[in-house]
Amino acid sequence: MSNPFSLTFGMEPDNYIDRILEKEHILNDFASEKPSNYAYLITGIRGSGKTVFMYAIANKLMKKDDWIVATIGPKKDILETVASEIYDQGKLKHLFLKSEFSISFNGLSFSLKGKEEVNNVMSLLKRMLSYLKKKNKKVLIVIDEVDNSKEIKHFVEGYATLISLNYPVRLLMTGLYKNISKLQNESQLTFLFRCPRIQMGSLSIGAIANKYSSLLNVDYEKALQFAKLTKGYAYAYQVLGYYLYSENKNEIDEDILFKFDEQLSAHVYEKVYSELSEMSKKIIEMIKSDKPIKLSDLANNLDKTSKYISVYRDNLINEGLLLSSSYGYVEFALPRFEQFLKTKIDF
Repeated sequence: MSNPFSLTFGMEPDNYIDRILEKEHILNDFASEKPSNYAYLITGIRGSGKTVFMYAIANKLMKKDDWIVATIGPKKDILETVASEIYDQGKLKHLFLKSEFSISFNGLSFSLKGKEEVNNVMSLLKRMLSYLKKKNKKVLIVIDEVDNSKEIKHFVEGYATLISLNYPVRLLMTGLYKNISKLQNESQLTFLFRCPRIQMGSLSIGAIANKYSSLLNVDYEKALQFAKLTKGYAYAYQVLGYYLYSENKNEIDEDILFKFDEQLSAHVYEKVYSELSEMSKKIIEMIKSDKPIKLSDLANNLDKTSKYISVYRDNLINEGLLLSSSYGYVEFALPRFEQFLKTKIDF
């Protein structure tokens, strides 16, 4: 039997732990003729499961006849690519075959029946979406790892126009907290500022333990011990399970820990650390163990006020690196991150 755990980012593994409440909330909202939100922003630290969660929703809707799912790269002309995706899905081509005029771009020709001129991509999308609305079809646009680029901003402006005209379009975008925040704070993107964020927090330790018990053939108590090591971090859940399964071990020995640390360091922690500000680095380097530390102690050690440090603390919590386990205390949200720091600082 092949390893049921995966080290590959972005792919839904066989043992995926579903975030049922969040997923069903979005699916139900999007299915409504007048949803409370036409877009959701999915944020979280690298490896927290943003992309997998988004595609779990997209894959559910792909199976429905009344949905079209357009998967778009963030560095393209997004509106044109959405139009291409809508046109290219075979079950819709018959809507656009008989025509009285046509439009071409990016090497693709679109033919539509009608008398009004279509001379740009927004006109084309409006005509397409009018057809789809009459056919009771909806479009979901999914974009992974967005940033504050001109392509994304141009798309969001166009998308806001489409929903203001009550066209049947919905949007899911993933991104790191800092990128989503910058995008939402753009003064001209007021629509996006009101969009809810779905934060990819920790998975249930109990759910991880149940998976480990079943897939690794260990009793629940031992599986719970394994699960606690991951701290509910989605990628750590996969990594630990992968090495325990591949080496047929039912104990976390030094070899497993070494591979666990190496995988997390090379594929997540190094990148996360490199993207921190200098003050954020100083703050996390003051957290010497996996035990919670007082915010006031951090402030004293850095010769700063607690108010000053709290701004960085809040950002680090929102980014998914720290968590506040009790009032006035913080600790690492990521498993064995203190070990990563110790190795890095010693080196």
